[in-house]
Amino acid sequence: MSDKSIPAAPTRKGDPDTSFEAAKTVKTARMQVLTLQALQSLTSKQKGPFTAWDVEHEAVQILDHTLSDSTIRSRLPELARKGLIICVDRKGTSPSGNACHRYALADMGVAA
Repeated sequence: MSDKSIPAAPTRKGDPDTSFEAAKTVKTARMQVLTLQALQSLTSKQKGPFTAWDVEHEAVQILDHTLSDSTIRSRLPELARKGLIICVDRKGTSPSGNACHRYALADMGVAA
């Protein structure tokens, strides 16, 4: 298995067995693709980088329905570990006014 593939949703060592079972059913690859599509769509419209909330808003527009609050935020670090996107800085602002990371497509992420 490549180090760039993530077979299931992340879990922590102390999580209950039900969390491990639930993680097996999550389709992270589908949400990773959606996250890349949203980031690529944003990049084609305006200069980035973008916060997780920017990417989530674009993903909702693509799907035409809402997503769980953490869906896109969880996918961004996964995609960064795979090298498909990069965490540019921490100069973004979250909806609550706190500093947050901003992301952009990596060179290889543009073609994904």
